[in-house]
Amino acid sequence: MLKALYCNSTNRKFDNWQDIDSISDLVEDPNNLFWLDLNNPTEEEIKIIAEEFQFHHLALEDAVHSHQRPKVDDYENFFFVVFYALNYENHDKAALNLQELKMFVGANFLVTVHYGPIKELDEAEKRWKRHKDQFDHGIGVLLYSILDAIVDNYFPAVDRLVDESEELETRIFEGGAGQRNLTEKLLSLKNLFLQLRRIAGPERDVLNVLTNRDSPVFDERTLVYFRDVYDHITRVTDTLDLYRDQISSAMDANLTVVSNDLNKVMRTLTAASIILMANSMVTGIYGMNFENMPELKWQYGYFVVLVLMVTITTSLFIFFKRLKWF
Repeated sequence: MLKALYCNSTNRKFDNWQDIDSISDLVEDPNNLFWLDLNNPTEEEIKIIAEEFQFHHLALEDAVHSHQRPKVDDYENFFFVVFYALNYENHDKAALNLQELKMFVGANFLVTVHYGPIKELDEAEKRWKRHKDQFDHGIGVLLYSILDAIVDNYFPAVDRLVDESEELETRIFEGGAGQRNLTEKLLSLKNLFLQLRRIAGPERDVLNVLTNRDSPVFDERTLVYFRDVYDHITRVTDTLDLYRDQISSAMDANLTVVSNDLNKVMRTLTAASIILMANSMVTGIYGMNFENMPELKWQYGYFVVLVLMVTITTSLFIFFKRLKWF
């Protein structure tokens, strides 16, 4: 699916472009700002784009292959940017729904390539059309609108992960430590934090390059917008780092609580074993088959031994109770 939208920065009117074979004629006019969006592009469409824009073959190769690392490559007359949109709605998911977005950014054109719908692009289009007073800043405003919409959508997902992290941490100290589902959720949540951190970290580097590199594509007024997005992605990465460490601490706390509970059980079993062992010693003595055991002839020997065993049991129980082993 192909969508082409352009605007003349002089009259600031938007229009759709239908003739894909003459895009280069439109882009040659520096007053035209052009956005071409390719959703699930065919090989034929990629070939046409390559001919019209004269993109480098390495950039085209990266555009059609998935699972690229977030990056920005600087070519002679354009940037090639890889960014990821995030959709995290289901709390039970063990993986984030990441959508890869590739962008060719020139002085007055932007070509986006993706496989599957990305709602942030619709939001960016609305922003671009609303801010007609910023068209003299060039195509950088559109790129900013896309990147800002993507990064802004990270915050609800991160907030959800943070809430889940704090909820699990509370459950640990409310008696839920050691439960199998709790341990699994902690591991799953840590994995989600790690997945998002692997995306947000390189994206921060991308924005750092866009804000600090001298380029004919963007002017200084546009770089201010990219710095704003850089601040947002930095907040995301800092939050991810903080709560990833907190999840690790929660897992350690869970293990500590489980170990303490196990120690309590072992102390109780040890105390019970000592009590039974003392009674077993008494019964063992009188279970020996020696003839010269005067107590065996006592009329009340059986009852005396029972009283002795009860006394030993009671004394040891009180002793271990004071030690808080019961």
